Amino acid sequence: MTRHRSGQEIASARRTLELQLPRRAVLTVAGLVLGLGTAQPATAFLQVPDESSPASGTSQVVAQGVVDIPDGDIRWEIAERSAPPANTSASRSDPGFLIVDSGVLLAESVATGEQQRLPSGEAMLTVGGVEELRAALGPDPAVYLSLSLVDADAPAPADGDAQFTSEPFPGPGARHDLDLVRDALAPEGTMTIPAGALPTLVLVLDGVAEVTGETGDVFSLGAGEAVSLTGPLVITATENGASVIAAYTGPAVTQLAAGATPVPARRVIESPGTPTPNAAEVLPVATATATQTAAERADDDNDGLTNAAEDEAGTDPSLADTDEDGLTDGEESVETGTSPLSADTDSDGVLDGDEVAQGTDPLGGLGGAPDAEGSAAEETPATEPVPADAVVTAGDSDGDGLEDAIEIELGTDPVDPDTDDDGATDGDEYYVSQTGTRNPDTDGDGVVDGDEIANGTDPNDPGSS
Repeated sequence: MTRHRSGQEIASARRTLELQLPRRAVLTVAGLVLGLGTAQPATAFLQVPDESSPASGTSQVVAQGVVDIPDGDIRWEIAERSAPPANTSASRSDPGFLIVDSGVLLAESVATGEQQRLPSGEAMLTVGGVEELRAALGPDPAVYLSLSLVDADAPAPADGDAQFTSEPFPGPGARHDLDLVRDALAPEGTMTIPAGALPTLVLVLDGVAEVTGETGDVFSLGAGEAVSLTGPLVITATENGASVIAAYTGPAVTQLAAGATPVPARRVIESPGTPTPNAAEVLPVATATATQTAAERADDDNDGLTNAAEDEAGTDPSLADTDEDGLTDGEESVETGTSPLSADTDSDGVLDGDEVAQGTDPLGGLGGAPDAEGSAAEETPATEPVPADAVVTAGDSDGDGLEDAIEIELGTDPVDPDTDDDGATDGDEYYVSQTGTRNPDTDGDGVVDGDEIANGTDPNDPGSS
């Protein structure tokens, strides 16, 4: 006979803190949410994890990766989010996972332009401190759950979003493997999870399951309910079966490039007659290395400069482009040699980012300013000519409707209105059709995006062509 523990027994065993959150339907099941927080021992992160995969039997690892987990007190948090069917402002991710409930979610890295397309039921790893754009593909919003390791002092999600918040536990301040394990349990079926380096987060998606902890305490969870527990766990479905996921923290992972050569402090673009910047203008640069701690490697705005370097240089560690010239602080300090505190380093009236995009020298006053004799200085030609029929506006060199600063962030060509040559301009792909600006066939159906748009088919749906 299955043993059930009452709330009073659980409290007396000092294993959980029951937190009743606003009831709200989640996922595709008609479940109500009940958050169960579990107080954790102060030495939880010192446990030696099982080195084999946490998946066994019929369970599968559906998302996985190595992430930096901060030190200090952290907690597991589950929140329901909704991405609109349009481009939104960038949001900073926490280490953990996303699970799409309905719709199709497109997640795009602001720094690299890398995209992940997630239909309903799919999941992905999220890395802490990365700025992402998340939008729905199609006319309807995409609804998803975020399972995140967050700072214990961080504000809780809005009442309408909050699903579960665990009790705080100490973070390791190291790189660890994270695995999202999923199983569809038959009636009375079981799923075992080994002891992890941190408490394991268990969420029931459908049905009812009982989670047995290392002390023998049993927690009965319905659809949409979660618990966070240390030690090995046994999850057993009741007579109707259950669908369950578990976020498991694996062993610490050593970075292989411990002896890697640091990135040069800066690279100055030189041209004939261009003076070297004054010593007072050279900003100190610190780049992250494998031997630094997680705190020392922290780069909150993901611009290539650590927070410590930004504090020393006077730039904003929460803003990737402090002077808003279209180049990140890291690009200016490490690559172009321009000032991350001045939008127009050579004071020629052209923004540094525009000069880099056009192929002119942002340090030599060659962006159109008069030379010493008062005549206009000759500009270095762009790598590709701007089409004659393009309407060129300030900050949009190729007239494709997408600002140069955004193109630089996405990795598209600011002087080519159609970077991937699919017949749709970069601006239309980014703002209208929400297709890949660097992928000519976003849905992989063999028909390029421009032809699908012209034919009236959906370039994000391989079944519509």
